[in-house]
Amino acid sequence: MAITQETLPCGDSRFSVYVNIRSRAMPHIRCQKRIKGLKTKAEATRKEKKLIQELSQRVAQEEGHGFTWRMIITKWAAEVAQPSYIEKSYNPTTIRDYVSMLHRWTESWLDRPATQITKGDGREVFNRVIEEGRSKAFQKRLKNTINMIYNWAIENRAIRGVSHSPVFGLKVVIKQDKRPEILKPHEIRKLLYEAKVQDHDWYYIWAMALLTGMRNGELYALRWDDIDFSVSLIKVERSYNFKMGEFKDTKAGYWRSVPISSELRSLLLEIKNQSKSEYVLPRHILWTGGKQAKILKMFCKSIDLPEIRFHTLRACFATQLIGSGVEPVKVMKICGWKDLKTLGVYLRLAGIDERGVTEGLNFLPSSNVDKQMQSLL
Repeated sequence: MAITQETLPCGDSRFSVYVNIRSRAMPHIRCQKRIKGLKTKAEATRKEKKLIQELSQRVAQEEGHGFTWRMIITKWAAEVAQPSYIEKSYNPTTIRDYVSMLHRWTESWLDRPATQITKGDGREVFNRVIEEGRSKAFQKRLKNTINMIYNWAIENRAIRGVSHSPVFGLKVVIKQDKRPEILKPHEIRKLLYEAKVQDHDWYYIWAMALLTGMRNGELYALRWDDIDFSVSLIKVERSYNFKMGEFKDTKAGYWRSVPISSELRSLLLEIKNQSKSEYVLPRHILWTGGKQAKILKMFCKSIDLPEIRFHTLRACFATQLIGSGVEPVKVMKICGWKDLKTLGVYLRLAGIDERGVTEGLNFLPSSNVDKQMQSLL
């Protein structure tokens, strides 16, 4: 607050008043106003008192709307990152991923009071998500994340006067899931044969993915110390986060073992004879830059194979094992899946649940059936 005096060219004095009120609880809320041309200091003092009262009321009214969505996200991230937070343990990478996802997909909400974000705003966000063709799993994850953080803010009184998040009860319209592209056995052999013949830089990476079912980050983080040839096992206990440029635990959060087949053993020994690194697979700059999917798609296109994603190599591993008769529970253990829902996707792709179940339907007429029908007639 300030009262300033200005002397005009004619010698008279004029006063101006400036008042600036900022909320202590919510520093982003600020109201300010200036009045010029007042003839006396007494008048300026009266105006100052009136402005202080007026702007203080306005700030109080703005405070009633609560924190902005950006501030809610920031407060949640800071709170759950504390070691003392006991409700649920969050990996730092998970927190960063949630914050990044919300900043991208709810960008139009960030500087608005969270209490003023409506279900219509939620629908706009998901319309954009659907238009960009994001998967059903991603849409569910985004909705769950918004609900989780918004509800956390309600419970902690950072949001008042609202009982539900903007996406609560929102029915997400999902386009029909397409059947994931999976390579058939002869296509897998063609992929590896062509990569080997052409001495492709990624041959060993693709072969390891198809023979172990390991995830992209797990392959990148694999060291020779993780391989025990004496018991024919690979210990998978860490992964690499390409976004953050750091090593972390596996996606499931626990280590697992992958059996070394005779074919995989030969491949590993071939790699070892050429390697001088602590890491099993070559550290291609494009791999470090997260371009593995693009490289694989380009190569598949060049040899007339379906343009699959890198993660599909893991799916090929799983479906081929299941299709060849390996118990699904064993495949689940090797691949490091936490729940049966994920396993169900690969069971459907392999088709073993459905195979042969309709064999007992004898509906079509045969010669014996024809004779029986004629005798009845």
